[in-house]
Formats: sequence, structure tokens, C-alpha cells
Amino acid sequence: MSEYYNNTNAYGEIADDAVISAAQLGDYDNEYTLLPEGDYDFTVVKMETSRYMPTATSKIKKPCKKITLTLRVINPDTGENVDLFHNLFIYETTLGMIGQYYDSIGIHKKGTDLRMDWRPEVHIGKTGRLKLTHREYTSKTGEKGMSNNIKRLYPKEVSSQPAPQSWKQGW
Repeated sequence: MSEYYNNTNAYGEIADDAVISAAQLGDYDNEYTLLPEGDYDFTVVKMETSRYMPTATSKIKKPCKKITLTLRVINPDTGENVDLFHNLFIYETTLGMIGQYYDSIGIHKKGTDLRMDWRPEVHIGKTGRLKLTHREYTSKTGEKGMSNNIKRLYPKEVSSQPAPQSWKQGW
């Protein structure tokens, strides 16, 4: 864990005199990019594990492990990288979504047993293909908008072509 987290209390609240690194702040002023609907190649660039805690209106009613994936795609209009976030809830009713993800990055094949391994080094740099749609939302202030929605992850195609070069952080 980073030295910058030393200035938090047991509830995760940051102390008034805390120093936060630039890396932790990230690109916070980056504008949201609504991509055109369609199919995109992606690379897994980040994976975070947390604990999901349901609310009264949640579809999943019990706490469970949550994996948040950052999938990087290329904006076809600008050629720039865009990061999409995809949540996987490790819960009995979401097994199909978990299998679909593992199939898409090529470490599982439908119809075979799946051994889950959530170590980041197993996932970071893996590639796949996804279907992107738009989802309408209403903000807490009542404002309507559209967001990127990962509708489907396609199974990795078996190919006789050589594998692409390894992904390296920082591109």
C-alpha cells in the first residue's frame, strides 16, 4: 500500500494535511467520451478488487467480491485511447458473465470447467473484443444523459495467426 494512505483513518477518510500523489489523482479533468456503438478490441489495463455491499434496491442482495476491470479501447473518431470500466460481481447468479469474460480474454473455453484466478498479473495485458452500446441514465439532479455500456464480451477466436506482441504499460 502506498505511503500516501498513512493519512487516513479506519473509515478511509483522508486527513486534512494528507499528501496525495499525482499518480493517485490520475487524469481527473479528463472529459467523458461517449464512443460510437459497435464492436471494439480491448486490452485489460487495470484490475481492482473490492467488496460489493448491496442496497435495498440492488439486484444482487448479498455482499460479494467485486472485480472492476479497466478495458482500454481506441476511439475510432480520434485514434485516442479510452478506458471503459466493467464490473464483475463474484456471485452465484453472475456465473455466466464471469465465464463470458474469461472466454473473451482466451483463458477459458465454453463447455469446460473454469478455475477462477483473480491475480492481476493473470489479466493485465490480455486482449479481447466487446460490443459497446449506449445506456440512458438519470443523474441524482434529474439530468438525463447517455453512457458507454459494455453489452457483450465475445469469445476469443482460435486463430492460426501468431499472437500479437505483449502489451506494455504506458502506451
